[in-house]
Amino acid sequence: MAELPEEVAALGTRYQAAVEAAEARGCAGQVHHFEELAADSRAVINRSALEACRLASSDRELQSTFYNLLEAEVRLPAGDKWDRLRRIADEALFGRLKNRIRFAALTLDGVGLLHYGDCSLVLREDMIAHRASVFEDNSALFLSRHKYETPPGSRSVWRDRAKLCIAKLADSLTPSTLENELPRLLLSDGATSGEDSFVEVHIWGSLSIYSLERGIVRDTPASRPYLLGLQELFAKAGLPLEVLR
Repeated sequence: MAELPEEVAALGTRYQAAVEAAEARGCAGQVHHFEELAADSRAVINRSALEACRLASSDRELQSTFYNLLEAEVRLPAGDKWDRLRRIADEALFGRLKNRIRFAALTLDGVGLLHYGDCSLVLREDMIAHRASVFEDNSALFLSRHKYETPPGSRSVWRDRAKLCIAKLADSLTPSTLENELPRLLLSDGATSGEDSFVEVHIWGSLSIYSLERGIVRDTPASRPYLLGLQELFAKAGLPLEVLR
């Protein structure tokens, strides 16, 4: 869908308008720099330290999806508004293929969304680039606001993710924007998960320990019992793991 000519053209129009507006207000340099960083952004998935341990424990362990867990009867639906919004949005975006999609977010520094877990799992680009597309925002909320019609130019293939980032975020850049503010411009935690700000990544198919580039885990009361084991598992897999204290 992201490769359809009308989608590509609509994104190109949004991107060009954002660049021209940036030039008019004197921050073309900041936008160009942010675009360079976004072109090298990674996809990150946040999970609990316990779940990260499971995934790292064997190359046969896979990251499951919401729908697979329900079908396997190892998880009960919460029955809250998020479940309802997610089901409707996924049906609108993916139809019968929705149980094959894994969700991630774009990151500049490897840190992901903490509402989904203390451990940020950064994915290898060469393992997902051919099977990933990028979406404007949290698709469950975004599509709800747009009555489940996706506005043209709201998604892109992986290689064009920087264009989507510029189309969405260039207006937030000013001549005084600092370098250390850019990671949180692309991805930031809100007071609730519904207030998180990010660019969503949709990945087709399975993810395993082989899909990971590195990990970042926060030292919190919830993660602390698993930190040593997680460090050992990542070291055994030959993957770096940073602990944020």
